[in-house]
Amino acid sequence: MADNIDDEARRLTDLFAGQPQALVAFLSGQLSVLKSQAQILMGLSGLVITVTGFSGHNMVRGGPWPTAAMVLGIGFVLLAVLVTLRVMTRLRWVSQDLDDDLVRMTLTVLHRRNSQQQALLHGGTCVAIGLGSYLVSVVLAALAIGGSMSPPP
Repeated sequence: MADNIDDEARRLTDLFAGQPQALVAFLSGQLSVLKSQAQILMGLSGLVITVTGFSGHNMVRGGPWPTAAMVLGIGFVLLAVLVTLRVMTRLRWVSQDLDDDLVRMTLTVLHRRNSQQQALLHGGTCVAIGLGSYLVSVVLAALAIGGSMSPPP
């Protein structure tokens, strides 16, 4: 296993020695995985926003605590969307980094990969906090509204 990014770049260029096209394809594939992760985060965020449209009024009816938890959750989800959109829209093709020095090219792409991966980790954390807050809101609203309802006859 590579100790650091410089070692990783050297090991990759050694592994793909004489096959620069395969190295470029490998690096492109790693960036594609990150784009897939970003799409998953966007999908989860969209789900939370959609569900809020249908059930948000019930949380508000539950009182100030469910409302606050819902607003907090939506805020974190919005932050996740912004972080994820930043990753997705800062598009740079591996072919833009082509260089006669394959180690330097690999390093450039690996730095971008690591930066995007870190940003998506932050985005994923925001989605998790947002979903957790949203679920707390649902539970609090259910307890508040459910506790005030009379039992069926």
